[in-house]
Amino acid sequence: MAPRAARGPLTLTPSISVSEEYNDNIFSDNRNRESDFITTFSPALTLLINRPAFQLRAGYSFGADIYARESQFNKAFNRQNFVVDGFYNASSVLTLSVSESFAYTRDTSLTTQQGFSTGRQESWSNTFTPGMTWQMTSLNSLRLSASYSALRFIGEGTGRDSDTYGFLSTLTHTFTPRFSGLLGYGFTYLDPDGEDTSKTHTPSIGLTYLLTSTLTASVSGGPAITEVGNETIISPAGTVSLVQLLSFGSVALQYTRGVSVAGGFGGTTDTQTGSGTLALSSLYRGLLIMFTPSYSVADSLSSRQTEQVEVKTLTLALAATYQIGDYISFFGGYTFLRQRTGGSSSTQFDVDQNRVRFGVQFGYPFNFN
Repeated sequence: MAPRAARGPLTLTPSISVSEEYNDNIFSDNRNRESDFITTFSPALTLLINRPAFQLRAGYSFGADIYARESQFNKAFNRQNFVVDGFYNASSVLTLSVSESFAYTRDTSLTTQQGFSTGRQESWSNTFTPGMTWQMTSLNSLRLSASYSALRFIGEGTGRDSDTYGFLSTLTHTFTPRFSGLLGYGFTYLDPDGEDTSKTHTPSIGLTYLLTSTLTASVSGGPAITEVGNETIISPAGTVSLVQLLSFGSVALQYTRGVSVAGGFGGTTDTQTGSGTLALSSLYRGLLIMFTPSYSVADSLSSRQTEQVEVKTLTLALAATYQIGDYISFFGGYTFLRQRTGGSSSTQFDVDQNRVRFGVQFGYPFNFN
């Protein structure tokens, strides 16, 4: 939702937005439902570096919230976000990449990867991912990446801290211009607070096929072999995706299954997520509309684990922005969250939440040669 930046060697864009939000469950807890209107002032700064062999995109923003009823929650830095994404072409066959994403908020569903909520609590998450792609031959490429994710919950609450270390390697062979096959191996080390650590090895095999000039299908999968406590557990893991390009945007569907931590619920869990993205970018000049539904399910991998997890979360998000000039845009959105925990879950947290938000953003790009 950042203002449109002119393409150049270096573009720095400061901006500020003013928005109004209605939240019918500000504590994200059905046992304590309270609604409120929230006015937010959000300064932001984005950086774009565009060179032939190097590109970098970075941005930082924070939000100062003013609550109409619960004035004790008024604070200048109630939410913060920082993102970095870049790559460097070290040679004609070697590309280095890096990405980082940091989020700080009191809405725990926004700091966890799958959108699981453990109520209103100060929390932050950070994910750092360096990687490289080696084009070994005209038909073969190797992709390597490592990752580290930290999830922290501050003060009183039910959220559980965790650290996730990962490694992923993918060897891709192009059989035809429309068909590619891949072999992969992934390793994940989970360190949830107060529970046994786990190690997961995930060998995989898959393919990518261009069904039509605008429709691409990908599938990969294999066993997830997890060591947790004194047990070795084998569970299915994989990813299926379908992407359709349209004359006015795109549609994407994705399903993933693997071993991870269930956000603030912690634990080593078998997690499944089905999601979709509908992006409409060419219906009207300056208008962008996105609809992103997501459904996630997490269950403890072993019945011997100290803390049991059984949680299901549905999220529906609709967002739109309209650029009315070079430096001004209007935006709005609606988010629905529904979460249910099963009877075997050690932490019980059910949430029904509706959020409506709209506002205006002012930004001016400074271009440097």
